[in-house]
This record gives sequence, structure tokens and C-alpha cells, in this order.
Amino acid sequence: MLTSELFALGGLVVAAVAMLLVTQSKERVAWPAWLVPAAVLVPFAVWSGLAIAEEGLPGLFQTLMGSPWGLQVWFDRLIGVTAAFFLLQNRARAAGMKSEVWVIAVIFTGSIGLLAMLARTIYIERKRAIESRQGI
Repeated sequence: MLTSELFALGGLVVAAVAMLLVTQSKERVAWPAWLVPAAVLVPFAVWSGLAIAEEGLPGLFQTLMGSPWGLQVWFDRLIGVTAAFFLLQNRARAAGMKSEVWVIAVIFTGSIGLLAMLARTIYIERKRAIESRQGI
């Protein structure tokens, strides 16, 4: 197996385990939940930076636009990020975040911006909940 295939398989396993753990939790988690998207964001951003440094942006477009499967992955990514942003933006707005700033981040970085937005939204929500319980 190639190194890239091992990374892909490893990513699938980590994502599946994380999703299964989340679905098994019946109650709201007490630990700082914003760390989950942040922990996914950091290695993905590093990997993306390495890919851009090695292949450049033209390499991305050649991969995505070079075959029907590449286009299918591109459209799947666009649909998934758009749906996630649509679902998250009302929560982010309610937390006091400016949607306009985050839509720019998501448009230009995709999942990286979306994960950062999710981490920030959860962080603000939890911080407000703690402050309201303490009467601050």
C-alpha cells in the first residue's frame, strides 16, 4: 500500500470512530467539545499546506477536474460544505459571530474554515452557558 493510501484509510478509521463515539453519547459532553473540531482542523490544515507546498494549487485543479471521479469528489465537497455551513450559520449568528466573515473563510478554505467556525461556535456557546450558571 502507498503512503497516501494508508493515510486515507487511517483518516476513514478515525472519522468512523469519532462519529460512532458521538452517536453513543446520550447526554451533552461535559469536556470542552470545541477541541474535537480543533483537533481535526490542525492536522488537516497541516496536510493541506504540505500538499499545496508540494503540488501547488494547479495540482489541486488537475486532480479535481481531470476525471469524472475528480469532478464527483469536487461536487460532493461543495455540497457537503454548503449543507454544513447552512446548518451551522444560525447557531454561529446566535452566538454573536458574523456570518459574512466566516462565509469568506469557508469559501476559500472549505472544511478548514468550517471546522474553525464550528470550534469557535461551540466555544462561545459553552462559555456563555458557564457564565450564565455562575451568574456572570
